[in-house]
Amino acid sequence: MATMSCGEAANSIDRNLRHSRADSRRLSTFEIYSTISELHDVWKECSLIGWDGHGALPVEQETYRAAYCLIDSLPLGFPMPSIGAEPDGQLTMEWQRSPHRMLSVSIDPEGFLHYAGLFGMNKRYGTLVFFSDAPYELLQLVREL
Repeated sequence: MATMSCGEAANSIDRNLRHSRADSRRLSTFEIYSTISELHDVWKECSLIGWDGHGALPVEQETYRAAYCLIDSLPLGFPMPSIGAEPDGQLTMEWQRSPHRMLSVSIDPEGFLHYAGLFGMNKRYGTLVFFSDAPYELLQLVREL
C-alpha cells in the first residue's frame, strides 16, 4: 500500500480546498446573477403605471438601483432573496425558511428598507437606511431565520 508523505498530503488538501473555494465562488456568482436577473425581470414588468391591472404605481429606476445595490452588497455565499413588487411602487426582497420563519424587505427610491419578519412566534418590523453596504441589522435578521 502506497502512502503519501506529509508534504504530498498537505499539497493534496491545499488543492482540494482551492477547488472547493472556486466552486463556492462560482455558485455564489450564479446565485447573485440569478437574483439580479429576477430583479431586472420584475422591474421591467412593473415599470409602467397600472402594471397589476388595478392602478399600481410604477417601480422607479431609483428603486431598482437601490435594490440592485443591496443585492450586490450582500456577502459572498449569503442566502439570496426572492424578488417582487408592491402596488405602491416599492420592490420587495423576501427570505423564507418556513411559513413561520420569513422576512420581507420593501425598498423605496430613497433607499429606506422597511422590513417585517416572522421568527416563530415573534414578529419584528422596522426601517433601516441603506447607503452602500447591506445594513448589519438586516444581515443579522436573515441569519436568524
